[in-house]
Amino acid sequence: MQSRKDQKKQARLRKKWKRATIKYIVLSVVTALLLVVGGLALLLTLVFNGPSQHVSDLAALAMDESSAAKFVPRLFLGEDGMNAVLSRNTIQEINEEVNTQLIDTTLATSDEGDEETPDIEIVEVKGGTYRGYMMIVKDPSRVIVGVCASTFSTTAPGKLLPDIVAHYNGVGGINAGGFWDNGGQGNGGFPIGLVISQGKLMNNAYDNASYNTAIGFDQNNVLIVQKMNTETAVKRGLRDAVAFGPGLIVNGEPAAITGTSGGVNPRSAIGQRADGAVLLLVIDGRQVNSLGAGMSDLISVMLEYGAVNAANLDGGSSSKLYYNGEFINDGVAVTGSRRLATAFIVK
Repeated sequence: MQSRKDQKKQARLRKKWKRATIKYIVLSVVTALLLVVGGLALLLTLVFNGPSQHVSDLAALAMDESSAAKFVPRLFLGEDGMNAVLSRNTIQEINEEVNTQLIDTTLATSDEGDEETPDIEIVEVKGGTYRGYMMIVKDPSRVIVGVCASTFSTTAPGKLLPDIVAHYNGVGGINAGGFWDNGGQGNGGFPIGLVISQGKLMNNAYDNASYNTAIGFDQNNVLIVQKMNTETAVKRGLRDAVAFGPGLIVNGEPAAITGTSGGVNPRSAIGQRADGAVLLLVIDGRQVNSLGAGMSDLISVMLEYGAVNAANLDGGSSSKLYYNGEFINDGVAVTGSRRLATAFIVK
C-alpha cells in the first residue's frame, strides 16, 4: 500500500505529465499552423511574383472576385499592381441595342416535346479549367424572374433557390442578380439594381455602371441584354428582368476581351438562341475537378450552343442550377444553396 507521500508524488508526476502533454499538443498545432501559413505565403509569393504573368493575373482576378479573399493579391501586388492587373484583363461593355428580329419565338411551343426534342434538356459542359451544366428551355415564355419576397428589405434574409422555385410552382431555376450582403453573412435579401417580376416593378435601377445592364425578357419573350434605367425598362415593356452583367453576346457578336477578362470562378449566365430557346448555364469553381471559368469561357460556351444574346449573372457561391427537386451542379455553398434575392425560374 502506497504511503501518503508516494501518492502525492504520483499526483505531482501526473500533473506534470499532463501539462507537458498539453504543451506538446499546443506546440505541435502552432508549428503546423506556422508551416501551413508559411508554405501558403511562399506559394502565393511564387504565384504573384513568379515568371508567369498569366498565372499571376488569373490568381489575382479570381481572388478579387471573391468576397473573402479580395485583400490577398493586394498584399503581394499592392493597389497599383492590382490596378495594372485589372487594366490588362477587361471585357468591353456592349452598348448596342438588341435586335429583336434576330429571335423567332414563334418556333417555341409550350408542350412537353418528344424524346428527340424535349422541352427542357440538361447537358454537361466541360472546358480546360471547368465543368458545369446547361439547362436548355425550349419555350422562353416559361422563364420568369422569381423574387424572395413581395417587398424587399435590407434586414430580412433572402430565400434558398428551391424555396423560390417552389413558391412559383416551378420545375427548376438558376440564381439571377446580385444582392446586398451586409457583413458577408449570405442573407441576400435585398437586390442590387433593377428587378421586374411578371410585369411588376419590384426594385429600381441604379446609376452604378456595374449594375445598370438589364437582363430579362420583353413581352415577346425575347431576351434583352442592354444598359437602361428604370424608366427605359418600363417603357420597353420588360416583363421579367434583373440587373447584373456584363453582357457577353449581343446580336450574335461577342464582347471584346483583353487578356483573360477575369479570373476562374464559379459562374452563372443566361442566353437565348435564334429559335427562342433559353440557355441557363452554371459553372462549378473553387474545386479540385473544376477551378472555374472566366468571361471568355462563358462566351465560348454560349456561342457553341447558339446564343444570339447572352449575359453574365451573379456567380461565386450563388451559382446553382436546380431542376426536378435536386441540384444539378455541386456549387461551393456549404448549405447547398445560398440565400438569394432573385432567380430565373422555369415554370
